[in-house]
Amino acid sequence: MFPFLQNNLYTKVKLPKGTVVFREGDICEHVAFIVSGVIRVAKIGENGKEVNLYRVCRGESCVLTISSVLSRSPFPATAIVEEDAEAMIVPKDTFVTMMTTHTQLQTFVYDMMMNRFMAMMQMIEHIVFEKMDKRLIEFLLGWCEKNKTNVIEMTHEYIATELGTAREVVSRILKQLEREGYVQLARGKIKIVDKEKLYDKLATM
Repeated sequence: MFPFLQNNLYTKVKLPKGTVVFREGDICEHVAFIVSGVIRVAKIGENGKEVNLYRVCRGESCVLTISSVLSRSPFPATAIVEEDAEAMIVPKDTFVTMMTTHTQLQTFVYDMMMNRFMAMMQMIEHIVFEKMDKRLIEFLLGWCEKNKTNVIEMTHEYIATELGTAREVVSRILKQLEREGYVQLARGKIKIVDKEKLYDKLATM
């Protein structure tokens, strides 16, 4: 999975769900390469509201960690284990040395940074240029397609964090969709009543 990592260069660790890997302002003492699980990277405001920046999954590493290590600057966000994870941990000094000599690692890092940059650009475009009701419908339909179900078990707060908006905005739009007959709302659940009609509504937005 990571051909540039020899056995003597890393330590394998298990990271249970809910573990805070880094808090904003922390100094990164290592770089983690994810073998399994998911780590969520988010920006948390002074009011406690969160905006998800990206997720680090199997076969990836965290670009903000790498950036912090290479620039010797504090971690600018918060990284939390979202699904039980296993990772290969490389000390920061070892990683910096490897970046000067291992072309495979350089290619891995540059490709990953470019992909993450493009994804962030796309997210910014969605936030700035698309209406929130359209983004919410896209999120709901995308989640249903991915999980092969019409029932979405998540809170309005969770959806707001995913979309980078306020819970009140999500709740208002969902209530309007319920009045129009597209969804049914229950505590912690959203049921898509007619997926095809919701797709039709999305096509007109």
